[in-house]
Amino acid sequence: MPSNEDEMSQERAITAVRAGNRDAFRYLVETYQDRVFRTCCHLLRDPPSAEDLAQETFLTAFRKIDRFDPDKGSFAIWIITIARRLCLNAMKKSRPPNFAGPPEPAEPGQLAARSDTFRALDRALLELSDEHRRAFVLAEIEELPYEDIAVIEDIAPGTVKSRVSRAKLALQGSLRPTYEELNHEA
Repeated sequence: MPSNEDEMSQERAITAVRAGNRDAFRYLVETYQDRVFRTCCHLLRDPPSAEDLAQETFLTAFRKIDRFDPDKGSFAIWIITIARRLCLNAMKKSRPPNFAGPPEPAEPGQLAARSDTFRALDRALLELSDEHRRAFVLAEIEELPYEDIAVIEDIAPGTVKSRVSRAKLALQGSLRPTYEELNHEA
């Protein structure tokens, strides 16, 4: 969760961008680039395409910054909603590409040695429906509240809760053999 100071910095950056200061947008990009990229990666399952869509998300946000209304939600919700819509549109236009693996870490050395458990989780996430995967990723990985996810997905908060619950059940079933195998080896 952003602190009050972060929110004030974001508000100042948004005000400056609206006044024509293009450099002020850099702060917003730096603040949200990892979250937007991860969201695109989880939705598209193709890191190069996700990178392109993340960049397009920020270009769209820059062009439409006057449409951002803080009374309707935070900047984080607004930018993730843009990313989601761009990803869904891209998925409709073409068949999903083959997923070669998880995205590379943002910093060298970060998550360099992925364990069998994380690889199994990545595979299990790919087996979920798009709706359940989006809800799970936004709730459990991005740690967004159900109310924010409901705004992003344009569904009721109860539907978000249901999708996350069903995703967890499916993941438990998919990961149980991996868990048992790891415990058997120990």
